[in-house]
Amino acid sequence: MRGIVISPIKITGKNSMTINGIDPIKLRQYLLYWDKIDFPQNNIIGFGDSPDIEYLKNVGVLKQTRVQIQLSGEMTELYLKGQLMALRMNNEVEKGCWSLGQENIDLVLPRSETVLDRGIEFNLYNGLPVPSSDVSFEDIMHFKEKRNDELLEFRFLMDNFYQELLKSGDSERAMLTYIENIYRKIISIDKVMNESKIKRFRGSVKIRFDLGEAIRNTFFGAIGAAGAGTILNVPITAGLGATMGFASSFIKINSEMSLKPKGIPTELKDYAYLYYADKELK
Repeated sequence: MRGIVISPIKITGKNSMTINGIDPIKLRQYLLYWDKIDFPQNNIIGFGDSPDIEYLKNVGVLKQTRVQIQLSGEMTELYLKGQLMALRMNNEVEKGCWSLGQENIDLVLPRSETVLDRGIEFNLYNGLPVPSSDVSFEDIMHFKEKRNDELLEFRFLMDNFYQELLKSGDSERAMLTYIENIYRKIISIDKVMNESKIKRFRGSVKIRFDLGEAIRNTFFGAIGAAGAGTILNVPITAGLGATMGFASSFIKINSEMSLKPKGIPTELKDYAYLYYADKELK
């Protein structure tokens, strides 16, 4: 089981954020690729239940963890603290199973709850099939039930990316082979969605990975100078990918210094998923 704690906060400009409801397309994206969704509520900022939220609650996919936060600081900062509290609460019950989810290209975190550290980013641009807003939740759930094997295989590849990255060390060939397996599975999912007549977008996702201290030293020692920037940048243009509309897609893996939440459970490596830049398929 994998769950995602989502947030309605969006970056709207330089040093500017807003708090809105959850985008209908993002809800469908979460439903397709995750087992459970948590849209936490707190004692200060509330959101009325939309029909979408109410439906997902009734079918047991979505919950709303109640968190208590102190009224101190900006509203966006307060909600972000609540999201982190819900993440920790969920991982106390189901260790290493819950990650953060946001609708931004960069992770937004409360300053008081973060630490600057070097990690790994996996960026899949313009390649993740995402149901459009007029696809019903019932159709998505039926698709998940019917095509569970394809989705589980994709989840397995993403869950094991961290271990494969460590095993590959400075072997670019080994990492390229694993990336090829990931995008072949993405193309397979896209194909069966097309067969099921599910209208979809090409979405993008950036995943943040935490590397523990001991592993970090070993890994960055192995990749040498690449540890300070891009490790791999792989266009998805070969063979089947080019013929199915993936010609503008790419996978980029890089390392950088960035803010991450304090106290991430040791079992939780892929701690943040950032969904952005949807493009409708014709």
